[in-house]
Amino acid sequence: MTPDQLDLLSDMIANKLFAMVEPYLKDNGYTIAFEPMKGEEFIHKDVDAFGNLKLNRKDQLAAQMAQLMITKEKLLKEEKYELLQELEEIYAKLKEEYDKL
Repeated sequence: MTPDQLDLLSDMIANKLFAMVEPYLKDNGYTIAFEPMKGEEFIHKDVDAFGNLKLNRKDQLAAQMAQLMITKEKLLKEEKYELLQELEEIYAKLKEEYDKL
């Protein structure tokens, strides 16, 4: 099967399951607060269907370091130098682990 066909199949299965479950939930007083996720959406998540991270450790560290750099800019703007120093210590530890990998 081609990737497009697989996406179509996954969408069809999700829609069929949702159509079967929806009446049951409504009849038993449950509020439906979800929509089935499209195949394309699901594939590009960082977590698989079982809740396991799809990223390897190096990618995780890179994402954390990028987030810390964003936080660093915010702390500089707010002039919170004590927090900034702690953040730099955390960043240094992550960078050291990243370099080892």
